[in-house]
Amino acid sequence: MHNLSLSSLFDIQLFGEGAGGGDGGTGAGTAGTTPAGQTEAAPVQPQSGRKSNPLANVQYGIQENAAPAAGEQLSADDRNAKFEALIKGEYKDLYDARVQETIQKRLKSTSETVAKYNALAPMLDILTGKYGTEKGNIEALVKAIEEDESFYEDEALERGLTVAQVKEIRKMERENAALKAQMEQEKTQKQADALYAAWMQQAEAVKQIYPGFDLQGELQNEQFRALLKSNVPIQTAYEVIHKDEILPAAMNITAAKIQEKTANDIRSGQRRPTEGAMGGRAAVVVKSDVSQLTKQDRREINRRVARGEKVRF
Repeated sequence: MHNLSLSSLFDIQLFGEGAGGGDGGTGAGTAGTTPAGQTEAAPVQPQSGRKSNPLANVQYGIQENAAPAAGEQLSADDRNAKFEALIKGEYKDLYDARVQETIQKRLKSTSETVAKYNALAPMLDILTGKYGTEKGNIEALVKAIEEDESFYEDEALERGLTVAQVKEIRKMERENAALKAQMEQEKTQKQADALYAAWMQQAEAVKQIYPGFDLQGELQNEQFRALLKSNVPIQTAYEVIHKDEILPAAMNITAAKIQEKTANDIRSGQRRPTEGAMGGRAAVVVKSDVSQLTKQDRREINRRVARGEKVRF
């Protein structure tokens, strides 16, 4: 597909000077022999003594929507290159701010953990000194505390039990608590796995509607995660977050479909006999085959291009 420039119009002459009628100007009354499959425009009656252009209702070139196809997907390499260009160019400041925010959150979490350990460090040092265990060996310290009968003497005396019995009871309680915590963790993990599987299934369905959807990327959005935690379906959450992008895109797609339908209607009209020709209105004719252009057609194209109109073949 190319623009038909003024210089290239002269090359069109090579397609056959004898294809049309006489060498008439734009005001000629005859447009030449009509090629098969095309409907020539009927001459419009002159107004105010001026001759009308018999080719005024002819559309030259390919009539199509030149906008990019809606939902067109780029390759992985192209997407990576585009992403790199964005984060190093127009969106560099936003990307740097996001990275800095992520780093600060992780450092904050690490700092809180370190602060808690530092707060417990003096107590651990005291207990390590009391039981003579190696500094930093938490398992040895826990074992020494469990075996210290002095921890259980008062409770044994109060409950009328031996120290060994109290120690055994406390041990069973710890084991039961650990088992319960493990079961809760496994249950939580199973629920999380089931939820994630459901999300992945929903994500695949959303991709069929919105090809650019990326679940992992959307999960970085706090508002998106909050909607999912409230049991909002992924598609609904995505449409809520991106409503300002989706609505214009949908309108563009609708407009493109309308334009395509209009163009198809015009093309299909050229293949049907013109009805109501006596009404004085010339039917629209589309001529997109260069080899079928008459001498009058070429001159009309030359005139239109000279005044700035773009003609594509």
